[in-house]
Amino acid sequence: MIRKPLNFQAARDLTNHWLNVFLKPQNNLTDRVIEAMRYSAISTGKAFRPFLILTIGDMLNCPVEVTAQLATAVEMIHTYSLIHDDLPAMDNDSMRRGKPSNHVQFDEATAILAGDALLTKGIEVLANLPVSSHSKCQLISEVTKAIGEQGMIGGQMIDLIGEKKKLSLSEIQQMQMLKTGELIAYSCKAPCFIAPTCTPTKRIALTRFGLALGYLFQITDDLLDLYGNAAVVGKTLGKDKKSHKSTFIACLGEKKTRALLAHYVRTAQEATDVFGEKNKVILNAIIDYVINREK
Repeated sequence: MIRKPLNFQAARDLTNHWLNVFLKPQNNLTDRVIEAMRYSAISTGKAFRPFLILTIGDMLNCPVEVTAQLATAVEMIHTYSLIHDDLPAMDNDSMRRGKPSNHVQFDEATAILAGDALLTKGIEVLANLPVSSHSKCQLISEVTKAIGEQGMIGGQMIDLIGEKKKLSLSEIQQMQMLKTGELIAYSCKAPCFIAPTCTPTKRIALTRFGLALGYLFQITDDLLDLYGNAAVVGKTLGKDKKSHKSTFIACLGEKKTRALLAHYVRTAQEATDVFGEKNKVILNAIIDYVINREK
């Protein structure tokens, strides 16, 4: 199932299986927050980060029962960020993954708690992975860097600042690297911490690949906000321009933004050179998916 390149449905199905395992209702008053956690985490979304972990883990001969739980932990952490990102105090978005945002479906307080709980549960899952203590420490240390004040949260802070002032290109690049790129890069390199055959050279290459992929993902998001189909994308479109957000397109214009997209495609492709031809094909197919996706 996981050996088929770009099988996103397989990644989503496997992740949803483990989400059901980890997020079981308790038949008591805590079930409301568990319901809210399940509402956002168990979905039909593309499961891009789990897909990266499962696919690259397969490339590196990691046991799928481990990478599946690792992928589920990262999906929990990513979903926490989406719930909080949609809050009125942040992006104030009413739609996510084709349905009402968590705070719309429940309420703001429950959404905050659900996000907090998913973050905490994700770290708990990493701490209980059936791998060595050293591997678990590496996985937890790296993910907390990727999502902390010098990672995803820092990127969100810059994003909020960018709503009140015009950011420069370098500031937008920093924002997107932190907000989007760091967790995608983590998803690419995390299997190295449990793979017996992953060399430091491959880990560095996968980190570079993931960071470039993060830029490609965000630039494509910016373009979809302009030209995408809301029914397909699954969230409100056109908000970046209306709210005067600092985006690559707002800073550079569409033509130069597409040139920047081509630059990051080359960067990502170059990072695949340390892998054999079979794995290069898989990694390049991921690049093609990111820049040609419709949601």
